Amino acid sequence: MSNRLIIDPQESWKSVAQKVIKLALPIILSNLLYVIESAFSIILVSGLSSSAVAAVGYSASMLWFIYSLMAISYTGTSVLVAQLTGAKKDPSPPLLWGLLISFLIALPLTFFGTDLTTSLMRVFGASESVITLSKEYLDPIFAFITVGFITNALYAAYNGYGDTKTPFKVALLMNVVNISSAYLLIYGNLGFPRLEVKGAGIGVALSEVIGLLAYTYLYVRHKKPFPIRWRWDKGILLRFFRIGTPTAVERAFTSLSFNIFVGFLARFGDQVLAGHQIGLRVESVSFMIGFGFMIASTTLSGQNWGARNYAGLAYGIRVVAHLTASIMGFMGTLILLFPEQFALVFTRDKEVIHYAVYYLVIVALSQPQMAYASIYSGALKGMGKTYIPLLVNLSSFWLFRIIPSYLFLKLFYTPLVPWVFMSVETTLRALILYLAYKREITKVLSKRQEEETRKEEEPAKIRT
Repeated sequence: MSNRLIIDPQESWKSVAQKVIKLALPIILSNLLYVIESAFSIILVSGLSSSAVAAVGYSASMLWFIYSLMAISYTGTSVLVAQLTGAKKDPSPPLLWGLLISFLIALPLTFFGTDLTTSLMRVFGASESVITLSKEYLDPIFAFITVGFITNALYAAYNGYGDTKTPFKVALLMNVVNISSAYLLIYGNLGFPRLEVKGAGIGVALSEVIGLLAYTYLYVRHKKPFPIRWRWDKGILLRFFRIGTPTAVERAFTSLSFNIFVGFLARFGDQVLAGHQIGLRVESVSFMIGFGFMIASTTLSGQNWGARNYAGLAYGIRVVAHLTASIMGFMGTLILLFPEQFALVFTRDKEVIHYAVYYLVIVALSQPQMAYASIYSGALKGMGKTYIPLLVNLSSFWLFRIIPSYLFLKLFYTPLVPWVFMSVETTLRALILYLAYKREITKVLSKRQEEETRKEEEPAKIRT
């Protein structure tokens, strides 16, 4: 299979890096397209009001909580397709289960998603003006949420199989549809109706529909990502939930925790919240690079785990981790040197820029740590150890970010408090995930060494 990413422990560092970059680059470009797409929406609505910026930005953050439910199908599909591909077995069953589960999870959200999301925003402290605008943005997105979930399962199958170029091309098409439709509908350009914030939401929904149509065409015409055999393997389903559920729980609680954290900032007013959202958009360029390499590390780990090539897995992950940290460290340096210039891309509101600059300076210092946390989390997921990132991420977020922020805000009522603890938590989480990964990979390497030693000893015993 040409999509197998099996690492030889004797390969040069450069050779492994080239393989990983080849796999990760389309994912990174796809993610950067998402950043551009999201940034363009923020830039467009910034001409409406700071409340519109806060609404679109906060809605996007809350959608990460809703989309965490995708992780059941995404992680189960991606990891199992990778492991079966590495083992030279048919990867059809996890994709079939992923498509079905995606549809079943998303269907209720079509009817209740907007109300659920805006209710949570109210609980977390968002203003009524932000909530009203958020409803307009979210309604069209949730109307087509099943399409988005199904598209995500197909995306997972491509990544697990090692074909990351095709999803990039689909993402590029989706990006063009989203940006162009948002441009036409937010302000009513070229004779289209002026829908303001709702127009941005319609752009997202239309892009998801086009994405699914593109994936359908690719399968019907070219049998991509692979020929699907109609095999509903119940054994695969059990493994699917065992691998996917911890990641879904992790992302749901992490996202919910993140929005509780954003709620601390929402209480300082729409300008601070808008500054935080703009800072997130700037930082997301670096984050999406790390996210792309994390997906690549999951594929690399999963395929080598399926092939029982544990030494290659360890070597490959070591290369990916240091490579990603170097790139994200460089991005952090750029953010540290030019925070105001980056913020000016999104808004001319001086108060919003003021807060965005504070955020960017603080988070710039934790970009390498975020890289290591992403790669070791991805490696553990590829090994099927998804419960470990669940435990680490949840405990770390609350112990080192939310609880300290809550306590210190009683003493120092400034948005700098949660931003500082955000960077501290990222650093500590990276360390814990590294230690957890090191323990797991050492166990399997030791076990493999014992097996090889026994095999060498058996012929000697027979001769004696």
